[in-house]
Amino acid sequence: MLKVYYCDDSDLFAAESTDQAADLYEEMTGDRPDEGYPRELTDTELDVRYPAFDENERPIEGQTTSVREMLAENGDEPGWLAGSEW
Repeated sequence: MLKVYYCDDSDLFAAESTDQAADLYEEMTGDRPDEGYPRELTDTELDVRYPAFDENERPIEGQTTSVREMLAENGDEPGWLAGSEW
């Protein structure tokens, strides 16, 4: 089962473990996460509502989502889930 981890101040990764999240972050950025990361999101953090965006990163008026919903929709494979643009 995949969990969600902050690997820096803004990037979220779906991974099976803290070690896997750190490895995925390093593959994407070339650096290991800073001290204190990766950090697994709490149930409360998973359920916070955020504005929803379309595939072009434009806000969808009147729609929100949560990290838990993003994971359910896009988290069938370990990897980057949301955060800063790469």
